[in-house]
Formats: sequence, C-alpha cells, structure tokens
Amino acid sequence: MPDIEETVERWAQARLAALAAEAGEVAALFYAQAARERARRPRSQWGRLGVRVRRVRATRSAPGAFAIEWFTRRWVNRTTAGARNFTAYVRRGTADRYPRAALAGVAQPWELAIADPLEERFAEIRRLARSVSRVRAAVRQHGRLERKLLERGDGDAPLGGYEDPPGVAPSPPGGT
Repeated sequence: MPDIEETVERWAQARLAALAAEAGEVAALFYAQAARERARRPRSQWGRLGVRVRRVRATRSAPGAFAIEWFTRRWVNRTTAGARNFTAYVRRGTADRYPRAALAGVAQPWELAIADPLEERFAEIRRLARSVSRVRAAVRQHGRLERKLLERGDGDAPLGGYEDPPGVAPSPPGGT
C-alpha cells in the first residue's frame, strides 16, 4: 500500500503544482487586461482590484496547497519616495466561486467585466484542487485502515480479495 500512497502523493503534488501554475497564468491575464484598460482611462477611474495565487503554508495544510484570492488595494502617504500599500481581501464565502456581488461591491465596472469570466476559470481550478485533495486524503485514510487491520492481525486475507466464510460454498467465478 505505501507504493500506491507514494504514487498518489506524487501525482497530487504534481497536479496541484500544475493547477497553481494555471491559476497564476489566469491571474497574469487579469493584470495584463487591467493594465491595458488603465492606460486608456484617467487615474480617477483606475481600479483597486487584484488577484493573488499563493501557496498555503499553514502547518495543517497539505503539500502543494494553494489559494486564489481577490483583494483590493489602497495606497497611503503617496509621496515621491513611494507609498504604503494596504490590501483587504474580498470575502468568497463557502462556494468555489466568488459571488459577482462581492466583486461588484469593490471593483470598477470595467474591472468586473474582466474579473467575472476569469473567476469562472478560478472556480473550476478550485474545484479540481479540492478533488485532488480529496483523492489524496481518501488514499491516505485507506492506507491507515489497511495498516491498522494488518497490525491487529485482521488483515490476513489478500488485500482487495474476497474469501468465502467457512461453511459457505465458494462463489462461482464471474459472480453469482
């Protein structure tokens, strides 16, 4: 079983890395499109919306875990030496997709026109990442169960096989 667990773990980490990279590319699309729009608009119409793809480094998080988060920026003490940049994250709620109303509440209309279709892809990426994590967790849980049963001595039967209980006629090959 450890070989299967290791294989699934390698697959999960590779898949999550690929999904995080794709999310980064989608985020780069947002910034490229937003930069083109800002270039066409007066500074008063520039938006404050941003999106970030970041690795989750919490001790309980699985290797390869990442988050896709929308946020707003605000600059304080603008001077020639620079400005301090503060961010506030937009609340997503429990769904995979940020509600359109949550983004509309903080974004310029032109930003929303860019962000909304990209958020659809982000939602798909979040669903895929959660699915990968669930597969990984299920395989780990199954491996722990098999090891526990083998340690107790209940796992003498071939793994994945079926043996008829004593006194029961053997099952014919191929079913009933």
